[in-house]
Amino acid sequence: MTLRLLVTGDVLRPLDEGFRPSQIGNILWLHRLLRRPLAAATGLEVEALAWGPPPGSTATPFDTPGFYAAAGVTPDIDGWVALFDAESIPREAASRMAASFDGVGAVIGFELAEMQKRLLTRLGIPWVDLNIHPYRFGPDLLFAVQTNHGDIVQALAAHHAEDHVFEPWADLVAATAVKIPVSAPVTEEVLVVGQTRVDRSLLSGGRLIDLRDMAPAFHRAIGPEAPILYKPHPYNPEGFGLHDVGLPLRRIREVSDNAYVLMGQDAIRRVVGISSSLVAEARFFGKEGVFLGNSPFRIPSTRDALAPGMHASVVDAWMSADFWRDLLAPVLKVTAHDGRRPVLGPNALRTSLRQFWGWDEIIFQLPFDLARQRSDERRRA
Repeated sequence: MTLRLLVTGDVLRPLDEGFRPSQIGNILWLHRLLRRPLAAATGLEVEALAWGPPPGSTATPFDTPGFYAAAGVTPDIDGWVALFDAESIPREAASRMAASFDGVGAVIGFELAEMQKRLLTRLGIPWVDLNIHPYRFGPDLLFAVQTNHGDIVQALAAHHAEDHVFEPWADLVAATAVKIPVSAPVTEEVLVVGQTRVDRSLLSGGRLIDLRDMAPAFHRAIGPEAPILYKPHPYNPEGFGLHDVGLPLRRIREVSDNAYVLMGQDAIRRVVGISSSLVAEARFFGKEGVFLGNSPFRIPSTRDALAPGMHASVVDAWMSADFWRDLLAPVLKVTAHDGRRPVLGPNALRTSLRQFWGWDEIIFQLPFDLARQRSDERRRA
């Protein structure tokens, strides 16, 4: 059988408001982004697997409704929550998914579900999973890369960006924050960050959690008396359970300022959240980051510390065929290295994905707001 490479992702996740695919765009995006260097590295066909590809797409459709039925769960967010990290699934459901990987030499994923990773590992199929990295304050987004193959881990280590790469990026953002006024002076030492209602990093014990589920740890993290700042997630302004953990309202000051501007405030000493990327980023801004839940990523500070199960920080090496030759050589025949290293401009992935996570407010929007404010002040004068 001729081997092929398969690019896919969480083909089970529906949109919050209905049973329709939510990850199809990300899967097709990754396929188009990587199909050229993957093909050059291996000489293999590079296919995509997605739930509900649009008419005319070359992607192979996955029968997600049929999988949900075979798994015996409801076709909705609750069903996805039950499946995402499942240790085992019914035989028929497993067979349906396994059939999609027939003849696959390796899977390149975009934020694969934990259940998918387990099934692929049991099938003996190597996978390389690319995730949007939690450090989002730099010139562009980057990937946090994980794999189930020990030799691929070793190959990844040579491409892992160590902490010193990110430190000047954080310094630049912190310096920029000096030039951007906050809505009111910040004197609080603790910044609590909210999150969206539905997020894979909030899955615990087969359900989605919020601050209510972490009340004891939350109170230990914020201390007994001092006021706190609360920065809600723009897609979930309801409080993320904050108002149900027994915290007096007088201790809470909710703010709408940009999260990175807040991280740049000297008064802030600690950033608290369940699994927010801001908690992971906090240490680069000289703050203590406190995860109330489990951090979704284990990212080592140095290359030597990279171990199985961890995520490597890959800034831009993923663009080259040589990167994929390095990673896939332990499991597939690869072509000769060519030494080519493509270069993209700043914000290339941010713009392509249409995902900015507040970075745009610092670089683009806030300067325009300040200019407009000064213009209004001059007119009033």
